[in-house]
Amino acid sequence: MNKLRQSFRRKKDVYVPEASRPHQWQTDEEGVRTGKCSFPVKYLGHVEVDESRGMHICEDAVKRLKAERKFFKGFFGKTGKKAVKAVLWVSADGLRVVDEKTKDLIVDQTIEKVSFCAPDRNFDRAFSYICRDGTTRRWICHCFMAVKDTGERLSHAVGCAFA
Repeated sequence: MNKLRQSFRRKKDVYVPEASRPHQWQTDEEGVRTGKCSFPVKYLGHVEVDESRGMHICEDAVKRLKAERKFFKGFFGKTGKKAVKAVLWVSADGLRVVDEKTKDLIVDQTIEKVSFCAPDRNFDRAFSYICRDGTTRRWICHCFMAVKDTGERLSHAVGCAFA
């Protein structure tokens, strides 16, 4: 009877963390070296931060941008702030974010100015990095939501760019 009951239950997918799937990321490492590594993302925006490192700093920035977006959406109705659909290009030289529709360059960041990058522990698809702004010399955190991949994979690709 117990076997019959278990056969009707839904089988849960066994979760395999991204870190244990390095065979999927080897193509990313080669793509970073050749400059052909790209990811579809939603660019949430950027926030000025106090420190140059720390996962908690990046996570707070993502929370702030998501809350700000929710506030504007509730306040202005349908005309709220939307995340921009874009493509994140990762190469050994730097990071480029290009608007998917207009093909405008949103962010062009040299890899030397990036001080920290991390996936978000609260949102599976979130990824952010901290860099030094060239003109104001302040620390800025740029935040993204991956469309097809996880934030962990994007973080790994940016880590490969440092190597």
